[in-house]
Amino acid sequence: MKIKFESITLRFVRSLAMGVILSMVLFYSAHVFGTWTVEEYFPRPETTSTILLHNKCAVLGSTHTLRPNTDISGLGEGIDGTKLSGSFMNFSNGHIMGMSMLALGLGIVILFIRDSIKRKQKRNS
Repeated sequence: MKIKFESITLRFVRSLAMGVILSMVLFYSAHVFGTWTVEEYFPRPETTSTILLHNKCAVLGSTHTLRPNTDISGLGEGIDGTKLSGSFMNFSNGHIMGMSMLALGLGIVILFIRDSIKRKQKRNS
C-alpha cells in the first residue's frame, strides 16, 4: 500500500476545520441543555406585554434573552423546537472568543492525534 504524504499546512487546516465544527457543536449543546425560563414582561401594564425567553448556558453560566414572536407555552423539561431554534440564535452571542480558542485548541489536539496515528501506520508498514 502506497502512503500519500500531505503537507503539514494541509493537515493543520483540516484539523482546525474539525476543531471548529466540534467547537460549534459543544457551544450549541451548552445552550440547548442550559436552563430555560419564560417571563411575561409588561413595560406598560395597561397596553402591552411581551414574552421573554431566558437561557442560561449549562457550562458558561451567562444568560441570554430572546424575544420570540410565537407562542412558547409548550416549553417543557425535554428538548423541543423552541429550545433548538433559540439555541441556534444565541450560541455565538458573546462567545465568539471562547469558540475561537476552543476551536484552535481542539484543532491542535486533533493534529497531534492524526500525526501519531499516521506515524504508527508508517512504522507498521
